[in-house]
Amino acid sequence: MSQNIINPSTNGNSTENIVENSAENNPPIQPENSAEVGETSVAQDEQVTSLGEPSPSRGFKWYDVIVILLLFFLSQGIGAFISVAIGVTPPDAALLKDSDFEIVENAESQQARFVAVTFAFAIAICFTLLTIYRILRKWESHISFRSPSWGAPFRLLCGYLFLWCVSITLEPLTSILPSDQSALGAGGWLLLSAVLLAPLLEEVVFRGYITSGIQYAYGPIAAWIISSIIFGIAHGSAGPAINATFCGFVLGFFYMRYRSLTLVIMLHAMNNLTACFLATLNLDQTPMSEILGGGKLYWSIYAVCAIITLLSFVRMYNILKHLKSNKTAY
Repeated sequence: MSQNIINPSTNGNSTENIVENSAENNPPIQPENSAEVGETSVAQDEQVTSLGEPSPSRGFKWYDVIVILLLFFLSQGIGAFISVAIGVTPPDAALLKDSDFEIVENAESQQARFVAVTFAFAIAICFTLLTIYRILRKWESHISFRSPSWGAPFRLLCGYLFLWCVSITLEPLTSILPSDQSALGAGGWLLLSAVLLAPLLEEVVFRGYITSGIQYAYGPIAAWIISSIIFGIAHGSAGPAINATFCGFVLGFFYMRYRSLTLVIMLHAMNNLTACFLATLNLDQTPMSEILGGGKLYWSIYAVCAIITLLSFVRMYNILKHLKSNKTAY
């Protein structure tokens, strides 16, 4: 707008003639696109706002992953301290290796109760600390337990079967690596911690916060890979770590693809429930090759699982590669 419009005064016709002649000789310049006016005004308003007020601290940074992990482990440490303080203590390590079956069974039950109570306190503490951190970082996002869509049963079935395929495919490697699950205990308390509490805590932290944050900052592929590796490392010994990493790939894909935290919690719980069931049958440490007796049957099943795993990972990568970054999350 090169011309300033002067409001006509009420003094007489001379002023009106000046305005009319000026308008005739110098018509106002109109932008080629009327939308430019709105965009320019919006940009100016945003500039004034940014100059008038400091912009809030938004966005997900690499150090946020470290802070979230520290809060995750810190909450478990505090939960264990509270459990001991209220009298829920772990058993003596020697009892878990005793030759008496009844002593071992009681020790495993005591260990499972300690883990369950620790997880219960850890969930309350971790969620509180993460909420405080989110407020301090001025993130606008919040963890949403949106209900899965109508296709959830079919997706759960596909995810569950795919987790089995991944586990069978990795078994030749994970079976020869160190694996210690005795810290979880056994019995009914194990079901509470492994099927309910652990999936809730881990999915909120690793998918709800870490995967979502990395996806916002670096894109879906980086979120898929990095969060899965971190998820695996958090599981400790080599065997469970590798298995958890590839399970993290499946859970991470389902979360980013369908944006349902409830869906991945249920899928995680189904996987852990199967592991608990195998543990009650004393088959949790028995390779599939021994259960099926080796031979053509086992290798046929293994070949099918390996092909499904490979093709599915390629398919997941291609889908996530074209998935938009979640730029509205933070």
